[in-house]
This record gives sequence, structure tokens and C-alpha cells, in this order.
Amino acid sequence: MTSRPKQTDELSPLERKRLRRLIDEDDIRKLTVQYSHCLDHGYIEQMRDLFTEDICCQFGPYGDWRGIDAVIKNFKAVFTSLGGMPFASMHAVSNHWINFSHADQASGRRQLMDFLLTKAPDENPLLWLAVYDETYTRDATGWRIASITVELLWPERHASEGFPKQFPA
Repeated sequence: MTSRPKQTDELSPLERKRLRRLIDEDDIRKLTVQYSHCLDHGYIEQMRDLFTEDICCQFGPYGDWRGIDAVIKNFKAVFTSLGGMPFASMHAVSNHWINFSHADQASGRRQLMDFLLTKAPDENPLLWLAVYDETYTRDATGWRIASITVELLWPERHASEGFPKQFPA
């Protein structure tokens, strides 16, 4: 019979570091889920809490948006153009890969299936297949999205030059 090491409730320094990283990953994932839900519900003003003041968004044919006020204004316009009602569109995101450059900075890549729910039942509701490349910053209030680049891949390809870039960088 072999003896097993005595189990303790104390975490090793490595385990504490891993736990901190898991908590940060969970916070970032919650942030990006809130982004999708706010966008789909039409809670556009609430999105201010998700972004840094100097947020930079690159949305292919939808343009480059810089600064929180411009981003909120443009999201309102997009929401209105899609019907202006909750869940006129649905942003289904998956495969969130997060990489930390240091304790308060991270980047992420997610895959998007964007559905337009105002289509007739016999029409294809798929609006876009895309990839989100994002950066996140932690400030005194928590994690915030600092930049978003959406690489639109289908049905039209509107990817930035050099996509896909190496991830993590």
C-alpha cells in the first residue's frame, strides 16, 4: 500500500496564481456575454459600463468608431437599422480564447454567428459569420473592453489586411 500526501485546504502559490487567472477569465467572459446581451436587448446605454472611454472599434463596412460616445451613437443606429426591437438580431458567440499580456491587460478572440431574426421562416436568418479580436483592460472598477475588431467572413468577406494574425501575439 502506498501512502498519499496529506491533503490540505491551503493553496500553493501556483494554485493561487491559477485561481486568480481563472477568476479574471471568468470576469472577461461575463463582460463579453453582457456585450452580446446588451446589443441584442437594445440596452445600448448600459454598454457604456463595458467599454473604456477611448474604446476603438473596427467593424469593416460599418466603419471605425473611436471613443465611447461615438461607439454608443453608432450601436444605437445599428440597433435601429435592424428593426429597433429587442432580439431583432442575436449575437451567438463561442470559442472564447483569452491571453494575458500582464495582470491588467488581455486579448481575446471569439467566433460570432450573427442571426437576423426579422427574416421570414423560409429565409436564411444568418447575417454574418465573423471573428472578434478584442483587447481588455482592468481598471479600478474591473475589466473593460478597450478595442474590438470584427473580421466579417461570410456571406461577404470584410477581413482586415493580414487576417488571421497570429493569436496570441
